Amino acid sequence: MSAIFAAIRTVAVHLGEPFDPYVIERGMLPLKFYHDFNCGIESFSYAFGPCWEPVIAQCNLSFSQISAPSRDPSPPLTFWDKMRLLLHGRLTMEVKQLTVLLHASLDPYNTTEEMAITWEGVAMDWTNAKFVYKGDLNVFVRTASKYDDVQLLKIPNLKLILGIQWVCLGDPNDHHSIIQCAPDKIPEYSSNQVHDSFRAFRSQNVNLSIVLETKPVPNEPNSPPLLLLYGSTLKWIENLKLILSGVTRPTKRGKIFKNVRPRKVQLSRHYRKVRLLMGLHKFQVFYWMSFSMQRGCEFFGGRLSSSSEHMLSLIPLDDGLKHRPKAEWSVVYMNSELNDFEVWLKSAYHDEFDTETPSSPKPPVEKCYCLSVAKVSYGRETAFPSQPGCERNKDMPTHKLVVYDLRGAWTKSNRNVAFALFDTFMKNTRLKKNLSTDALKFFRKDSTSTPLKRRNTDASGTPTNTAIQTIQTSSAVQDSSSPMSKLQSGHAANMLQQLIAEVDNNAVVYSDDLSAVSRQPHLQGLQACQEDDVMHKNWQITLVNAQVLLKGCETKGYIIISAAKAEIIQRIHRPAWKDRTLVSKTTWVGSLECMQYYATVNAGGENDTANENIMWLTIDNIQEKESAPISEPSEVPNMVGSGVSVGAVVSDTVGASNSRQLQRIVSRCKCEFFYADYGDISVDLEAIAEIPPPPQEEVGPWESKPSAVDAFTLMHHDLDVCTNSLQYAMLLDIVNNLLLYVEPTRKEALEKLARMRFKLQLQTMEDQRKPIQNKQMEVRTLQSKLRRLEKESYLVNKALEENPDEEELIELRQDAERLERLMNECKNQLNTQSEELDLMLSCYKESQLLANARLATTRSDKPLTIVRANEICFKHAQWRLTEADGQIGIADLVLSNFLYTKNSKSDDSVEHLLELGYLRMTNLLPNEIYKEVLCPTEIQYDMPIEHKKVLRVFCRERPPVGGISVKEHFEINLVPLTIGLTKKFYNTMMKFCFPERDETSDYNDKPTEEEVEQKGKKIRSRRNRDSNFYVHIDDVEKMKERAEKNKLFVYIKIPEVPVKVSYKGNKEKNLEDLRDYSLVIPTLEYHNMTWTWLDLLMAIRNDSKRVILSQAIKQKLQIKRNTGSLDDCSAPQEEDKARMLFGSRHAPENRSIRKGVSGVFKFGK
Repeated sequence: MSAIFAAIRTVAVHLGEPFDPYVIERGMLPLKFYHDFNCGIESFSYAFGPCWEPVIAQCNLSFSQISAPSRDPSPPLTFWDKMRLLLHGRLTMEVKQLTVLLHASLDPYNTTEEMAITWEGVAMDWTNAKFVYKGDLNVFVRTASKYDDVQLLKIPNLKLILGIQWVCLGDPNDHHSIIQCAPDKIPEYSSNQVHDSFRAFRSQNVNLSIVLETKPVPNEPNSPPLLLLYGSTLKWIENLKLILSGVTRPTKRGKIFKNVRPRKVQLSRHYRKVRLLMGLHKFQVFYWMSFSMQRGCEFFGGRLSSSSEHMLSLIPLDDGLKHRPKAEWSVVYMNSELNDFEVWLKSAYHDEFDTETPSSPKPPVEKCYCLSVAKVSYGRETAFPSQPGCERNKDMPTHKLVVYDLRGAWTKSNRNVAFALFDTFMKNTRLKKNLSTDALKFFRKDSTSTPLKRRNTDASGTPTNTAIQTIQTSSAVQDSSSPMSKLQSGHAANMLQQLIAEVDNNAVVYSDDLSAVSRQPHLQGLQACQEDDVMHKNWQITLVNAQVLLKGCETKGYIIISAAKAEIIQRIHRPAWKDRTLVSKTTWVGSLECMQYYATVNAGGENDTANENIMWLTIDNIQEKESAPISEPSEVPNMVGSGVSVGAVVSDTVGASNSRQLQRIVSRCKCEFFYADYGDISVDLEAIAEIPPPPQEEVGPWESKPSAVDAFTLMHHDLDVCTNSLQYAMLLDIVNNLLLYVEPTRKEALEKLARMRFKLQLQTMEDQRKPIQNKQMEVRTLQSKLRRLEKESYLVNKALEENPDEEELIELRQDAERLERLMNECKNQLNTQSEELDLMLSCYKESQLLANARLATTRSDKPLTIVRANEICFKHAQWRLTEADGQIGIADLVLSNFLYTKNSKSDDSVEHLLELGYLRMTNLLPNEIYKEVLCPTEIQYDMPIEHKKVLRVFCRERPPVGGISVKEHFEINLVPLTIGLTKKFYNTMMKFCFPERDETSDYNDKPTEEEVEQKGKKIRSRRNRDSNFYVHIDDVEKMKERAEKNKLFVYIKIPEVPVKVSYKGNKEKNLEDLRDYSLVIPTLEYHNMTWTWLDLLMAIRNDSKRVILSQAIKQKLQIKRNTGSLDDCSAPQEEDKARMLFGSRHAPENRSIRKGVSGVFKFGK
């Protein structure tokens, strides 16, 4: 093809004397290749990594000296545009083994640290802007340790399609229209702009589409895609990611080397949109904590389909420095669906009585069921504000997750494995953070700090928080220039204007009677989540027909909690003011509809485990049934086997059966929770469209402004509960051992932290830095030593694989055992030293925060505010206690208007408040004389009882002093109670609450010989420990023991409680029988007492017992008069009521009235 006139350049050839220079014409059209190439390759290997980039850059500089660049003055093309311009056709390859090596080291000669991506039996087809791969994909990790040659990923029968779409000004495939121009033949229209012959062909961006699809292998149905992960391989992959994402060092660039050309554009920054379509027919994921495979988890998934689109944006940085634009990836949309997903936890079974030698084989690994879902669907769609006409819908969530038929199990085994995995992850994260250079940086927590200013801040931009505060302060100063203006703008003037305006219109007087007013408690979390300042919904999580199994450690049965529909919503609000700073606000709102609790009726067999014999609920028992009349006779057996009310038994068979049965212990109810979270860092005011006005200052003593407080509220509505003794024990077991469980290592860590805190109290801030730095050096040294031992062990194992001689084999095995022992010792030392380093850094940062808090308190920088609030409430609960069969009732307990709040304040003090509106307990045993066991005494409506709360407990805790907890104020308030108790009911309730308790244990107070011997040993050991002659007393240990046991009670108050007691023993007539005896528990007050909780209970018991016994004896031995009338019988009851409500001050008046009446009758006689 001949070149046109513009693409012909002239070259002068100098032939030398006596010849003149000869001018020739040369075409500038490139040499293009049109091909259709098919080949079969046995093995193909390719290595790449950052260690090779300087070499490749040097080779490019050398080739530029051999092959000169084009004379066209256009900017040079990138290599991908050159390939589009020069190569045209098709390439087909069949490779038995295609290997790509990614170096994970900056040393090009290091062949032990690399990732091998291997295709086996792959067929590759490369056409115009499309790559197709079909084969088996394997990924191996090669490292100088025991994890060498570990197969990380295995995907058989994989089809990978890479589709490329070039974004150009013209047709990306029209390479024929490109005409290069000679330097002396540039068109005239290019005089006012940079000439570019490739303007229409040059790619502005590239859109990439990736399709991953797997199909079952015909002859191997049980070989799904597999991913195998270890804790060490995850850290190794993270290191590889950091190395591959690093910036390449410049090679011979700059004015010194006469190379000032701009850097070439990277392909990773040339993308615009990336579409990913993935379809896996089945997959498996295995994760192990270490190579020994003693603890880990497994994930099994069915069909997985996902489609997503991602967009790359290059955002320029404007901070006064020269930077390349920042690359930010955003998700345009994402839709995923997963079917038949299961999670299993695995741990080695260790027998407590195992006496095998250390050389015994590894214990078997036990597999425990954890979680399964039938279907999970996820959807995400992002609305970009830059798009015209695109406005975010507040009710449309960004992330939407729907889970169908979730089944989870939380047992002792699952708890131990999950805590171990989480603890290992947190230890590695803390170690990496503690060894960083920022670990010892001094930090300040100043709530009045402003956001970081840009270097070239525009003066006309949005004012910062400080500017807003300055405006407020200046306006306040101007308004308060004179006393008259201050009076006119003050709260008193507003009240005066309101009174004048309402004097003729408002004739209603405020009353203290709140009977018609709804006494809904003020819940901070609920109020914060109901404010109308929502910007958009971020997450919406929906669980359909979910059920969770809970099994304790000490009982054999289990409990299943189910909900027909659970919905959790995360919302992003407008920034709010907190401590004169604009901070972000996020709320979580959740609700559980048709929530039920099921429990096993009997304990089951001894060999029955929760993993094998789980009776899951059917959808009919989870969802709410609509009440409808029976229309068909076929519906009757279903209603016999199961009911919808509390106490109904769920079983597959009708009648008696040996199989395990489930009983509904909590009927269908509703549960809601609300959580409001305010950020600690001020937001960027330039990104806010509308700045909310700052809150006004408090003017009057009765006015209060709402404050931004992190609050959590849990609301349970009507609860209908029915349990037997076994189910009650299961509930206590689950609460104590599963929900409130603290790992023993966690307890030890807290004890070590307390000990370290006491030890560092006598040191200054500067004295603490030097030991921390030394400890960091020790930990880094141990890490280097461990890497060296792992490499030596790797070399020894490699030598063992080469089949050495017998003598050399024995030496290598001895070296391998020695290195294994040294590695275990080094790991233990590293764990111990890293834990100690973490404790030292925690105490160091805590001392900094305390110093800043004391300084702020001294300067009066901050007022006392609430920083966190937790609230739990339910409106009404009815609990029926039944016999072992779950049907015959023992007692009914009614609770209403329960509220518990915990407020944490800025000075580290905590306030606890517990309120109970109503309490009643009824005896359901047959032939009982007293049916009302416990209830509030009947009182008149107009009596001064605040809100009619049956129980109120208030406690204010101050920050610990010397490690001792300080209870500043502790108060218990009770209304008058009426108690009716029988010995039979008491024994029944004791058997219900403590089924394993021996009835004769109360009377057998004589200690056994073993108890006496153990007590003597304890006394001798205590004497030896307290002796200064034998063992030195550790002051830090004594401080820690004292802090754990004792508490300082500054003020304790328990007002007097009138009680009306009735008691009936087992016999017909007993001396201890009581009938409507009015007793008064006296007012108890204590000041500045250093007690334990047991000491407090014993003091209350002894002081109350002394007064109550004297009252009971006096009333028991009181001689009743035989004369009297009906008025005489009613007079003591009225007197008792008055004494119970108003104290003993009314007793003399009542006694005088009774004596007067009696005297009148005597006189008439």
